[in-house]
Amino acid sequence: MNPVRLLFVLAVALPVAAFWPRGQDPAGADWQKDVDNACRAQRYGMRLAAGRKVAAAGDAAVPAIRAFAKQHGDEQIPMTLVELIAEDRAAGPLTLALLRDWSERREFYWRGSAMRGLALRGPRVGADEQAELRTRFQRFHQDDAWLMRTHARLGSVLLGERSVLGLPEQDPRARTRLHAQLLLQGVVPPLQPLLDALADERTCLGIPWGQNSANEAHKALKQWLGEAHPLAKGGEFADTAAGIAALHEACAAKSGQTLTIPSVRRDEVSGLVGGLEFQSCKHGDLFVQWTDAGALWFGIDAGTSVQIPAARWQELSRERAALPLGGNLGVVICDSMRVKWTGPDVDVRVAPSALPVPVVDWLKRLAAAIEEAGAPRLAADLLEGLDQFAVR
Repeated sequence: MNPVRLLFVLAVALPVAAFWPRGQDPAGADWQKDVDNACRAQRYGMRLAAGRKVAAAGDAAVPAIRAFAKQHGDEQIPMTLVELIAEDRAAGPLTLALLRDWSERREFYWRGSAMRGLALRGPRVGADEQAELRTRFQRFHQDDAWLMRTHARLGSVLLGERSVLGLPEQDPRARTRLHAQLLLQGVVPPLQPLLDALADERTCLGIPWGQNSANEAHKALKQWLGEAHPLAKGGEFADTAAGIAALHEACAAKSGQTLTIPSVRRDEVSGLVGGLEFQSCKHGDLFVQWTDAGALWFGIDAGTSVQIPAARWQELSRERAALPLGGNLGVVICDSMRVKWTGPDVDVRVAPSALPVPVVDWLKRLAAAIEEAGAPRLAADLLEGLDQFAVR
């Protein structure tokens, strides 16, 4: 070929290659290598960059993802990659099938993120796909895992089914997440749950879940309000009450909704000395805290209580003090159990199938005491959550 002509061809071809659509590499991308880096690269920055590339590839990278999971197991698929795929919103048939499969597997750690990916794609797919998704979302409206049911409800509302907003929800984190996600997607829901979240300062076993929900609510409101946000860039409100009042006024003015100013909510139960936390994509989350007097409080917001008779509680407390618990047990990837109490001081995280037999037996006796105290459903929930973490 004429040298001048060769230079001309290269001059044209290189820019074309540089701007080739992501996921359509003309030379044929090595998706297996990119998926491996997205899942197992030692440096977080490299995992993130590879994950973005894989997510942007859409259907082209799906076979490599499935091959990786088949070889290494679903548990080696990181949340970062699933979240990036969910957010990218590529709606090819292979990507949709992958998200469906992930969301269907109760043992898959990140199935809630996969459900969010389906929810965000709902408005972008054809009528037949939307019909299937409507049915799918409805099946998971009452899922045990709060992220699953929240994102399933999100998908339904994004497809126009606003009646879903009236479904009962006991977990305050779920109420905040659903309304915040809708606002971020350009759908204005009732804003009162987000204002209520702004005023929540409650904790559970030292976890500031109320503040986390408040931050999530404010982020969504700030984006939606835009220039109408009452706080100047870089400024701060005088205090929580002043900030909530200012945001209440701005939200009411922009939305036209009748809103009330919530009072700041703080922990109402005092004297808590211990408790348990179960986090599971399969069984959902369970929280129980207790006092020295044997009053047990269930729920992240301590919304339900059970009183264990004094003699029984004293016996359980003596047995608990002798339990062999030291450092963390097993390697926690996602699902975990936390054991925290005083006398002696214990704060241990437990991976599935890693809780010692003596502790399992004590928790079974605790569940029996809860049932005898008139709360069989709470006792059953405790046993169901415990099963995942008992040594096999």
